[in-house]
Amino acid sequence: MRWILPIIIGFFCGCVQPIDHDNEQASVSKSTSAKLFTAYSNQENAYQNFDGPKAINKLAAIENEHFNALEKGYSRYYGTEWRTIAENLLLENGQNRFEEYQTGLGHPPDSLHCTLYAYEGLKAGLDSTQLTKLERLHHKIWKNREIAGWSLGYLLVKHFDWNAYLVINPKSVEYKKCLKAYQQRKVYPVWRQPEIPLEALYVQGKDDSLVTSLLQKHQFGWGFSEQGIHTWVTRFEVLKECNWLGVPSKKYTESYDKPLFVATKFDQFADYHSHVIVFPPLLGR
Repeated sequence: MRWILPIIIGFFCGCVQPIDHDNEQASVSKSTSAKLFTAYSNQENAYQNFDGPKAINKLAAIENEHFNALEKGYSRYYGTEWRTIAENLLLENGQNRFEEYQTGLGHPPDSLHCTLYAYEGLKAGLDSTQLTKLERLHHKIWKNREIAGWSLGYLLVKHFDWNAYLVINPKSVEYKKCLKAYQQRKVYPVWRQPEIPLEALYVQGKDDSLVTSLLQKHQFGWGFSEQGIHTWVTRFEVLKECNWLGVPSKKYTESYDKPLFVATKFDQFADYHSHVIVFPPLLGR
């Protein structure tokens, strides 16, 4: 996977839990034979210039399609890094594993990794004018480089009136640097890139109740960890992520059984020690 981060990218690892259904009432599935793995939102939108329920439901639709397809055999969604591994695994019939998957699927597949997954939700919540503006601004600053959690986070704050918050553990290698940057300039410092203005800095273990209260107000949040090593979204108190090693068929879980889509309570997410969450402006703010 090609990244635009000018840092060493760490190996992705997520907390394995079933997709969280939140506390929202599930909508009726379009297919009577389909199972509901992720609940859809039936809440009214609470944001200015962003459709939170539409963003959440786009991701819910992807997850439900994927997990229902796994029950039958093959999903069109696969993790980008899984493909790299699968293409290097030769089978007795002369095919590699990815070719076997394509044959079994029977139609074009879709590659996903953490940022692409999160971006599907973000795009769904923006109208066409806003999306065009976002992509134009990204190209103006970073040319043809791929989007990243931090690059879109910066644009959402600077040009779309979103609000960013830093949640950091004292164990983080960037704790002192981030604390100093916040005290001096109220920003999150991204290495050799534009700094992201912050509304607040919360220290894990000290400000947990404040973080929970903040998350409870927001159906959708755009987030990234440790300079952008990993991108994700939040749905209230749940962190939702895509695992780039996720497999598109249960027949491939013998070697790797972490699902493509994972949901974890934010206060239980411990893979990284610093997190920036960016929220759309609330109505009536």
